[in-house]
Amino acid sequence: MYEKLRTHVLPQLIPPNAKVMVAVSGGPDSIALSHILWRYVREERLRNISLLLTHVHHGVRKESDNEVLLVQDMAAKWEIPCIVHSFDAKKYAKTMGQSFQEAAREWRYSRWKEDMLKEGCTLLATAHHLGDQAETILYRLLRGSGSAGLAGIYPCKDSIIRPLLMFGKTDILNYCAREDLPYALDRSNEEPVYIRNRIRLELIPELERGYNPRIQEALGRTGELLRWDEEYLAQQVEVAWKQHHIKDSIGTVGLSREVFTEPAAILSRLLRKAAMLVTGEQRGLGFTYVAKIMGSKGKPGWMQDLPGMTVKITDEGIWFNCYAAPIQVLNLAFPEIALDMGWTEIPSLKLDIGLFEEWNLASTNGNSDRFGNQVAVFSRKFLGQFSGQLVCRTRRQGDKMWLQGVGHKSLKKVFQEEKVSNKVRDGLPLIALGAEVLWIPGVRQSGLCRPDQSTDKVYCVLKLQTEGSNLNSL
Repeated sequence: MYEKLRTHVLPQLIPPNAKVMVAVSGGPDSIALSHILWRYVREERLRNISLLLTHVHHGVRKESDNEVLLVQDMAAKWEIPCIVHSFDAKKYAKTMGQSFQEAAREWRYSRWKEDMLKEGCTLLATAHHLGDQAETILYRLLRGSGSAGLAGIYPCKDSIIRPLLMFGKTDILNYCAREDLPYALDRSNEEPVYIRNRIRLELIPELERGYNPRIQEALGRTGELLRWDEEYLAQQVEVAWKQHHIKDSIGTVGLSREVFTEPAAILSRLLRKAAMLVTGEQRGLGFTYVAKIMGSKGKPGWMQDLPGMTVKITDEGIWFNCYAAPIQVLNLAFPEIALDMGWTEIPSLKLDIGLFEEWNLASTNGNSDRFGNQVAVFSRKFLGQFSGQLVCRTRRQGDKMWLQGVGHKSLKKVFQEEKVSNKVRDGLPLIALGAEVLWIPGVRQSGLCRPDQSTDKVYCVLKLQTEGSNLNSL
């Protein structure tokens, strides 16, 4: 297994000079992955790759304390830095109104994202293997996913790499035995409480016994074939998006009526993309709603209220309007404005917004300068790790803000906590980068892209032109 990884897999996933954070639970999968990467870094010194281990104590099982010690001892033995996080997973799940597994996963990835930014890591390595891939594909099949979902877990996506994805559990356990690696076993994984556990413990063994003893390999192969298709379709969707994407005078997202001549595979993806841009819902528009829009055949006058938005077809095209911009505040809204270095004017809000490499702050907290202008301070380095450009816009349905130690919160919750009245929320300017809201002037700044002492700073300044701006009504 190691030789195949060293020769064919790891050179493709990890470029030279990378700093890799490895998520280690203490189980055999993550212990094996850590050891494999440690060997690889030592044997391929000329590639100048470094490692950092991270472990999360969920505060649920008695064995968790021993697992922390196991991971820390391993890191010390291999001379690898190690970060340990602890939190009450059950309490967090209850607070967030989520299932335990969903809430714990969100919290983990939130911490890892923060750590990667803080430590300068370029990749996060997780120990998903072939069994996880088969489980994921079956889970999504049972939920009625399309080809995008059935493509399963990607070996490399969004700075996350999964080197063990083509290897089964038996391969991993054999590697641990061969290298005499100690590991912990989470007995909760053997309880058929959650649907994923039942798929792994009951459905997959039944399929292996009665239908195909190599069902995991078959599902993994299916996932890989569908990933090839999805990568091609994604390219074609981008071409079609450039051809059909339109906006009206206030920046409403739309598609030309000619979009309905596209094949269903392309049309459905274009509709989902437009809806995602409006609502911010990353999981996309459900099949029922997509089919409803496609059934309109592009007929002018057709209109439908869907979750978080209204879809309307005119002679010019199909338009996606967010509920977050009711008629009574349209005079306060403005189109998305891309920000460059220097000042940019927003006439409808009677303010100027600027980006600067230097700014004379009277205080060290970055909230305001000596003239009373609103100021946020960002790390140039962290900004550069995101694609896209800083923009100023009003809020959209589904907007979230990243808060350190908490993770993502909806803007609705942020506004409620800061006691921002409903009447001014839709008119407030937001500073965003891609899907992330980084700053609500006068309200709160995200935990992402904050500077440290070693990075260059970018100052974002809001300068009020008159006393009548919305910012004064908070």
